[in-house]
Amino acid sequence: MIKLIILALAIVTLSSCTRKAEESRTSGDFQVEKLFTHDGCTAYRFRDGRYVYYTNCGTQTQSTYSCGKNCTDTDTVTTY
Repeated sequence: MIKLIILALAIVTLSSCTRKAEESRTSGDFQVEKLFTHDGCTAYRFRDGRYVYYTNCGTQTQSTYSCGKNCTDTDTVTTY
């Protein structure tokens, strides 16, 4: 869990920087970009009026996005 929080914070911190995606796929109206994989967790982003960043670590997925100046929102989903 701590690894996910650190990874999400790193994504938010770097969100102002645009990094070239390793891989890009279109899903419906969204272009989903694979940014990197580290310690079994893969980071992705897509644009839904703003960039939404999310990580997938096996049974847990976490998304983080900016909700204004000095504000971020994080959602975590755990599957079994």
